[in-house]
Amino acid sequence: MSRPAASDADYLQKLQDYYARNQVLPSYAAIGRLIGLKSTSSVSAFLSRLKAAGYIETTARRLRPSARFFERPLMQSKVSAGLPSRADDGPSEGLAIDARLIRNPSRTFLLTVKGDSMMDAGLMPGDTVVVERADHAAHGDIVVALVDDAYTIKRLLREQRRYVLKPENKAYPVLRPESIEIAGVVVGSFRSYR
Repeated sequence: MSRPAASDADYLQKLQDYYARNQVLPSYAAIGRLIGLKSTSSVSAFLSRLKAAGYIETTARRLRPSARFFERPLMQSKVSAGLPSRADDGPSEGLAIDARLIRNPSRTFLLTVKGDSMMDAGLMPGDTVVVERADHAAHGDIVVALVDDAYTIKRLLREQRRYVLKPENKAYPVLRPESIEIAGVVVGSFRSYR
């Protein structure tokens, strides 16, 4: 699918910002006021282009954002986290965060990380982890587990003939409970810097 034309891209950004604030798409008249189009036919033509590009859908005469509506630009250049390097700006492509992190929406939930026992795995206090419900996990998975009536996030490891829960911070001991109940497997994480 092609990206919208330059002015359509600006209009789409305004529509996305509106949706983020209100969790609903505005009426045709409100869209016209929002993006600065005076005629209903201009708004209708703009929305037709968005629909053709896969950004919105219409159901029962209502507008609804499609999955592509939530894509964010993924720039082609990579940014160095080591020594500074030149970033080559090329055309960006869209990336829908949900599509990247959530494979099974009905089995996915979010949790906020508390504590620093997983910081060496990149999970810091206040981060949000994306967890897929599961009652089993593989060796090496980061899991949400129930131990002694409390939930914890740790790495599941096989040690001799049993599973243990290993923190990713040397200040904490490996947990070797008699039984481990897996609630889910961590499939991603994110954080806000605000």
